[in-house]
Amino acid sequence: MNDLGKIAVVAGVMAALLLYGLFLAPGTTKQATPIEQTVTTEVNVMPQLSLEMLDPIYSEKGVYDDGIIRISLRASHTEVGVESRVPFWLQNVSGDVVTVLWDRCSVQLPCGDTVNVLNDEQLGRTWSDPATSISVAPDADLFDAVTPISEVDWTGDGTITTGVLDQGPFQFVLAIELGGECARQIKHYPFRLVIR
Repeated sequence: MNDLGKIAVVAGVMAALLLYGLFLAPGTTKQATPIEQTVTTEVNVMPQLSLEMLDPIYSEKGVYDDGIIRISLRASHTEVGVESRVPFWLQNVSGDVVTVLWDRCSVQLPCGDTVNVLNDEQLGRTWSDPATSISVAPDADLFDAVTPISEVDWTGDGTITTGVLDQGPFQFVLAIELGGECARQIKHYPFRLVIR
């Protein structure tokens, strides 16, 4: 027998075994494999809102740099919504020590009211404590956050409100003291911001 004939015989035997296994095998019944059903729950994921700077320059990422400071502000989210707390990263790029004067900083809320701010360290204190300042060395970073004083629940557990700063544009005024002992200068940065 030639090779082609051998291949034909092997193929015929394989086909016969396949047919026997499918149709003629006694006592073998095919059982259906159970299908698992999974229940899916529809979840609506809301896109996270971001903070944009409108003034003194427009910045989609909330970043400002003027050769004295570089600051990046962002929105703070909780499960409930946008928190009335604005975290920021400030870098001193001036080459001299700069001091953040918390008692001269403020926020003008979307409703138009202007209120003092608290940084994260001050949130743990009582309102009667004096405002503090913090000096930032050249090329050093300050990671902090400001919260409008009116948006802290002083009668309860000190929680911060949500749903206030995202109601429209608001303004954060940052006060920085520059210079040495002889020539001190206070510079105010009015950042007009919006969360959307």
